[in-house]
Amino acid sequence: MKSDPEWYSITGLAMDLQSPQPPIYILEDFRLEDLYPLTYTRPAALLRCGAETLLERMLRHLPRPPSGIIVRDTIKSKMREVLRIPVNPKIDLARSAVFINARWLMTQPFEYPPVDTAGMTGEDFTWVHLSPAKLAELDLKRIVRSRVLEKLITTINAGLIDAIMIRYPWNLLTHQQDMLLDDFQRRGAAHLSEPMPGAHLLNPENMYIGTEVQILPGTVLDARSGPIIVDRGSIIHANSVITGPVYIGPECVIRTGADIRENCAFGPGCRIGGEIIGSTFQEYANKQHEGFMGQTFVGAWVNIGAGTITSNLKNTYGIVRVPIGGKERITGLQFMGAVIGDHAKLGIGTMLSTGSVVGFASHILTSRPPKFIPSFAWVTDAGITHLEYEKSLEIARIVLQRRNQQLTTADVEIFNRIFTTWSQSESYHWRDDAEER
Repeated sequence: MKSDPEWYSITGLAMDLQSPQPPIYILEDFRLEDLYPLTYTRPAALLRCGAETLLERMLRHLPRPPSGIIVRDTIKSKMREVLRIPVNPKIDLARSAVFINARWLMTQPFEYPPVDTAGMTGEDFTWVHLSPAKLAELDLKRIVRSRVLEKLITTINAGLIDAIMIRYPWNLLTHQQDMLLDDFQRRGAAHLSEPMPGAHLLNPENMYIGTEVQILPGTVLDARSGPIIVDRGSIIHANSVITGPVYIGPECVIRTGADIRENCAFGPGCRIGGEIIGSTFQEYANKQHEGFMGQTFVGAWVNIGAGTITSNLKNTYGIVRVPIGGKERITGLQFMGAVIGDHAKLGIGTMLSTGSVVGFASHILTSRPPKFIPSFAWVTDAGITHLEYEKSLEIARIVLQRRNQQLTTADVEIFNRIFTTWSQSESYHWRDDAEER
């Protein structure tokens, strides 16, 4: 086992396109809408669960590097910017091919199955291995977001398998603890070579602390109930308390006095403060101030204002429902906070109801917003109006520049697509209805 947390990074992946083994392709399927607004900008495979994304887990468990990932044409340009594996490659119809569902949370090594067989988890395909003859029957132009592959599977030998499929955003949260335990077991304990004066490390043998990490005096890292992983270059400021299992990604900043409780995972570049439990942050998201957040999935480039609170438990202690795709979905969970899309901005003192959804690039400027906020919404006490498209781009450019990054042409294309097309699937009629509020 390698100690370097980047031992199998996407950016360092070496492709072996000459392998005698059949090529493996990771594929978006027709259920990606159930993961909106998180999948507006990425395939499900790039969603985080624990210290890794689904794709990173696949890369470790597949028998060979994938020959590509197949995504919607509308996000392929962005994926080619961020991934070092081929995006929407040409498929060799002369060879059999294996398709892996991008929503599969892979936890065990994958072995090649027989040709013209499929593994099903409920109604979802998890993997399928097709012969050249069956590939010839497949409409490859419609393979993403349609059910052409699922229809073809009915003509081959398909059987049920035991696998974890991510259907809704909260599925990522419910499996977080198991993934964090697995992440630490794979890495093993690691400590800084220099002492950390004034820091209190409880059960340090259950911690992985990467290189160039700073843990300032008064901080308590409590790994008695679960491991703590602090990735390279992160800073944990004074008097913070972190209770494992927790993952803190590269270049994160944990602010003074933060209370980070179990089953949290923060992607690269996040800045975190206040009280948080059971939540996931994708990357470059900010919650730097006081305020409780529980069982919430936060997209990239989100900013959460001081005093913002997400309720994660109904007053009735009942099962939480979450509005996804215009319908109230039953989570089966007693504790569930919110789903917050990329580039959303929550103003000071925002209070989100249990099971809220906040859309892509929406801005909340009222303390008690509706349970569902559509994308590109400007939410005030007076109601909800559309955020101007050019204004949203201007804000995004400023935010990225603060982290020494730039909004690319591919980013603008995605903003435009969400604004003009995808957000229509949110089934919001832009009315100011007191009952909705």
